[in-house]
Amino acid sequence: MAPYGDDLEKNSETKLGLDQAVRERAYLLWEKEGCPDGRAEEYWHRALDQHLRERAFVLWQQEGSPEGRQDEYWRRLVDFQVQ
Repeated sequence: MAPYGDDLEKNSETKLGLDQAVRERAYLLWEKEGCPDGRAEEYWHRALDQHLRERAFVLWQQEGSPEGRQDEYWRRLVDFQVQ
């Protein structure tokens, strides 16, 4: 994944870094909601979705916010994540 020049951590540009960023966010979400048992996968997916959406938005903005192309940036990040 290419750097975006944004304030989000640069380590999320690698697969390992992305996993770490999502893990940390999932933990914060879990703590915020009172540390419920048995919902680790739910928090992981929520954190991943939030993180990728933020990255896609930043990339879209940096490209000049091209009208009608928002989904392109989302798909690019999702494709990176599943590789």
